[in-house]
Amino acid sequence: MTERRTIAESTLASRLRGRLRSFEPMYLALLGVLALPSYIFDSLAVLEVFEVFFLFFLWPFVSPLLDLALRRGTDEGREEPTDWLHMGSWREYAAWFLTMPLTFLNPLVLAQDLSQWLGTAVAFVRHRGTFPDVESYDQQVSYRLPFDGTWTVVNGSYDHDYSHSWFPVTQRYAYDFVITDADGRTSPDSSGSAVDSYYCYDEPILAPADGVVVDVFDTDVESPRGGGLSHPLKRDIRGSYVVIQHAPDEYSCLAHLVPGSVAVSPGDRVERGREIGRCGHSGNSSEPHLHFQLQDHPRFELAAGLPIAFDGADAEWPGANAAIDDPQPSGADDTTNAPLEDAPDAGRTSLTAGQRVAHVEPTDGASSPERDDTLDITAESDAAQSTAGSGGRLAATQRAAFGACVGGAVAVLGPIFVSRSAVALLLVAGVAIAVGWRGWVAVRWNAAEGRPGGLGIAIGLGLVAVTVRFTGAGASLEIGTQSLGALALLAGFVAYAVLGEYERHRLRESFPTVRVRT
Repeated sequence: MTERRTIAESTLASRLRGRLRSFEPMYLALLGVLALPSYIFDSLAVLEVFEVFFLFFLWPFVSPLLDLALRRGTDEGREEPTDWLHMGSWREYAAWFLTMPLTFLNPLVLAQDLSQWLGTAVAFVRHRGTFPDVESYDQQVSYRLPFDGTWTVVNGSYDHDYSHSWFPVTQRYAYDFVITDADGRTSPDSSGSAVDSYYCYDEPILAPADGVVVDVFDTDVESPRGGGLSHPLKRDIRGSYVVIQHAPDEYSCLAHLVPGSVAVSPGDRVERGREIGRCGHSGNSSEPHLHFQLQDHPRFELAAGLPIAFDGADAEWPGANAAIDDPQPSGADDTTNAPLEDAPDAGRTSLTAGQRVAHVEPTDGASSPERDDTLDITAESDAAQSTAGSGGRLAATQRAAFGACVGGAVAVLGPIFVSRSAVALLLVAGVAIAVGWRGWVAVRWNAAEGRPGGLGIAIGLGLVAVTVRFTGAGASLEIGTQSLGALALLAGFVAYAVLGEYERHRLRESFPTVRVRT
């Protein structure tokens, strides 16, 4: 097993910082779900006491500030693996926090965040009371890094303490990649925050393995500046993205791409190493980077993250090594002073935040990863085109179900600020915006569809708007606005989950049998 350097934690700040890294308050946040029945049934109003646990959902936004404060009081010799990185000043942190309320007021993002948490329960049931982990999961396909050149892992690991986010489970084994210079900066010093000043912006992003594209979104909006700023009108937390199926139950998701840069469509067969888009700043992004994850489901909100180890990857620790065990011991030291592109083939490598990584082509005489002859990536099968991703009525119904989730979120939160009639007007305005957006996409991007599903979101919002309008005071069926919103949110999610499981089963059955690559 690889030996790693550790340094004793002597100061209180050092000890607290270590505890902070392993603290997982999201278990407590889930107790807030117990308050939901009180929104529907007045007799269960006593459950409103559990609303206080929703405050723990703010932990991902508070913990970076605590870490930054504790870092000042940490021993000079005590370092975390990512301390060598310079991801921004206090101004960028301030910009990030000041724009957070705008993100929470975006009903599309709010509904997607809630769906991730509810989807964790679906994944828990699908895996019969457990989740895939690095000790038990048997990776089915050989994956390369989704880029060429030298990049840096700023977030993510196979280990809990350095995980991208242990909950929700869909992003448990996700990674965030950037390009840094020798000083650990993601853009030249004093270069400003324009997106094109970041080293990784507009760099090619590659397919990590052979596969079939099942989902694409290429028309999200992107903030022209990084520095902690993301576009408040984003339509998906992933921004522009591509999802590729590589095995019956293995999908890669490559997110935050430059809008308009995606070079593939649902149903396309892609080869390992093919360019699928460009690294960007769309979605929930504080600065340009690539979000990459392996998941067991085509739908991001319903997926469980899968641990991944990369073939032909070389990694070094520019800063302190993470004091964690390597799940893939190779008997070789994983640190090197040689240029990464010239380093010997390191075999299958698991990554952790703080590492600098590069794809290494096999040396002369070394065997390259085995190509899977059962997946004919050049075939143009009509059957494959029809089963790849959500097409036609299925996609439209899925988007309508998600639209009901969005409408439900508006109906739950709206009455806190405005009247019931105003909530109905907001929902109608949402329908108009959704229809207008589809038209703008068709003109701006010269495309009939921004993503599969047509006007599904508008349909779902419209159904909730009509229900809110005709179930108010004096109606034969009178339901409180928040109660109706909670019902719409839950009903929409249940429909979305059922349709998602059907889609997963269909893609699983139609995908060619893939041999395990070694």
